[in-house]
Amino acid sequence: MIYLLLSILCSTLIFIVFRTYSRYKIDNHSAIVVNYLTAGVLGFIINGKSISTTEIIEAPWLINGLILGTLFILIFNVMALTTQKLGASVSSIASKMALVIPVIFAVIHYGDALNFLKIGGVIFALAGIYLSTVKPKKVKQAKDKSLYLLPLALFLGSGFLDTFIKYTQNYHLRANGADDKVFTSTIFLTAFSVGFIYVLIKKRSTFLQTKNLIGGFILGVINYGSIYFLIQALSLENWESSVVFPINNMGIVLLTTLSSILLFREKLSRVNKIGVFVSLIAILFISLA
Repeated sequence: MIYLLLSILCSTLIFIVFRTYSRYKIDNHSAIVVNYLTAGVLGFIINGKSISTTEIIEAPWLINGLILGTLFILIFNVMALTTQKLGASVSSIASKMALVIPVIFAVIHYGDALNFLKIGGVIFALAGIYLSTVKPKKVKQAKDKSLYLLPLALFLGSGFLDTFIKYTQNYHLRANGADDKVFTSTIFLTAFSVGFIYVLIKKRSTFLQTKNLIGGFILGVINYGSIYFLIQALSLENWESSVVFPINNMGIVLLTTLSSILLFREKLSRVNKIGVFVSLIAILFISLA
């Protein structure tokens, strides 16, 4: 349980750090690239032993790690573009509703138990996520209707990431967790490489600014913790992924909402308050399941 709580805490801190970027005028992409480098290097340091290049190349999870690393930065850019073009509420709903994908896959592929409480929990979870993030102002209709493919891409991409992480952990990582740190580092270093190539192509002069480096370093430490602790939670016995993912996402929604109220003085509408209450019911249902 402690691993799941730590994953929720780290994921919440990511949102808080992003909120401070605008205050200190930190360049998002530059800091994000530094964040991936920090997280990747941190994983190798925490591993506590020397890792040979040959060992990584011959690892059964290498291809999966490269795919995940590339998707990490691509999907983040889709999330940013969705937010800019269609609004933050559309982006947050699309990404968090994606929890239904790994839950359905776990039931179909892994044979996770399916009962009334779990079904009810997933339904309440989806409703809670929507009500917690919906804004009173309607998203303006985009001139280019093709832009509405962005939320769909974000929904499918986020769901695929969670599902693919669990699949790799289940079939390619050693049962004793010896590969977890190296695997996580490979994901982040791949994301850094893809992002840094973009920086070189675009010739971003802001990349090496001190504030971007510091912001990226802080984010990197937190970001590494969020995925590492999630993988550890998925490795625990008697904890099905169809339970871990909904509780993780709901916990992030609730803790982020509370942090926004206390730290940034954000006000919740009546609908948002109902969403928080519904989310609590979802967590209760899924936990009991």
